[in-house]
Amino acid sequence: IGNATELAANGGAILQNDFRLMPGFRVIGPSAVRHDTASLGLGVDLGAWAVLGANGVIKGQVFGSDAGMSVELRFYQSSGGEAPVLRRTYRGPSSELRKWMHDFVNQVIGVVTGTYGPFGTEIAFARKHGPGRKSVYAAAMDGHGLRRVSSGGGVSMLPSFGKGSIWYTRMSRQGMFITNTRVGGKRIIGGKGITMAPAICGDRVHFSSSRSGNYEIYSSNLDGSGLRRLTRSQAIDVSPTCGPGGKLAFVSDRHGSPQVFSMNRDGSSVQRVTFRGNHNQTPVWCGDSEQPLIAFSGRDGNFDIFTVNVETQQYTRLTQGQGDNKDPAFSRDCRLIAFTSNRRGSPGVYLSGQDGFDQNQIIDGVAETVRWAR
Repeated sequence: IGNATELAANGGAILQNDFRLMPGFRVIGPSAVRHDTASLGLGVDLGAWAVLGANGVIKGQVFGSDAGMSVELRFYQSSGGEAPVLRRTYRGPSSELRKWMHDFVNQVIGVVTGTYGPFGTEIAFARKHGPGRKSVYAAAMDGHGLRRVSSGGGVSMLPSFGKGSIWYTRMSRQGMFITNTRVGGKRIIGGKGITMAPAICGDRVHFSSSRSGNYEIYSSNLDGSGLRRLTRSQAIDVSPTCGPGGKLAFVSDRHGSPQVFSMNRDGSSVQRVTFRGNHNQTPVWCGDSEQPLIAFSGRDGNFDIFTVNVETQQYTRLTQGQGDNKDPAFSRDCRLIAFTSNRRGSPGVYLSGQDGFDQNQIIDGVAETVRWAR
C-alpha cells in the first residue's frame, strides 16, 4: 500500500471478495466491463451496466496516501435512478481501509436486503501446531489477520466469544479448565474432573463438567462464582450453546445416541430437537429469534453440516460427499455458516449459505471447533 492507485486497487479487491462470500450476490469482474467507467468519475451509465446484468453498481475514488487518505464511495441501483441510493466518505490512515470497505459492504447489503451485513466480525477456532500442542486462533470472517490468541503451552481448544475476550478450554499440568484471553490463560473455572466448552450467555458462563462423576451442564458467573448445575442425567450432557429467548442447546445421549436437545438457561423445559441421524454434535443456535434454526454436525458415514428448524422440524443438509464437515457457527445475521472441513485434501475453515450453496474457503489448514462473534 502506498499511493492512491494502489489503495484504490486494494479497496476494490476487498469489496469484490466480500460480495463473493455473500450469498445472493454475484460480482461482475473488470474483465467483463467494456465501456468507459473512468470518464464519469463517481457517476454511472446505468444503461451500459444493465447490458451486463448489473442490478447495482459501486463507484469509488481514493485520494491521498498511507499517512492520510479520503475514500468516496457511491452505490447505485438500477431501480433507483441516476442518483446514488447510498454515499459515504471515509477519512483517516490507510490502515483503516479494510474496515471502511467492510462497513460500506454491510450498508449496501442493508439497502438491498433490509438487514446489515456481517463483515468486520471475527471467527475463532483451534488447531494443532506441534506434538502435544494446540492453540486458539482468531481472524476476520474473511480470513484476514489470522493470529494466535491463547496463552501458554499445552492444549487450548473449544473457543467461545464473550464481551471483550475469547474464552476457551485449556489443558495443562493443573488439569483441564476454562480461561479467557483477558486473564492470559489463567484458570477462571476449574475444579474436580474435567471442565470444558464454555458458552457465554449474557452475564453467565455455561459449560460441561465431570465434577459429579458424569458430564453435566453447569453455569456460573463470569468470575467462576455462583455455580449452578443445570442437568441431572445418567447420560453424558455436553456442548452447551446460547440461543435466543433465554434458551440453551446441548448434546446428550440420554436416548441412546448423541442428539441435540434444548432447555431454558435455568435447566428447565428440556426438549429433544433432533430426531434424525445417530450421532449429532456441536450444535449452534442462530441468534435471530425470527429464525428458530440450530446448525449441527451429523454423521452419515462422514460428518456433515445440517440445520433444523426447531419449530417445524424441517432439516436442511449443507454438505455431502466432501470429506468430514464439522463444527458449524452462524454469522450474526444467520445468512452465513462457518464450518471446518477436510475436503479434497484442502482442509480449513469454509463459509456457506443456509441452503448449502456459495461455499468458499476462507482459512487454509486443519482447524476445529470454529465459533463466530455476534
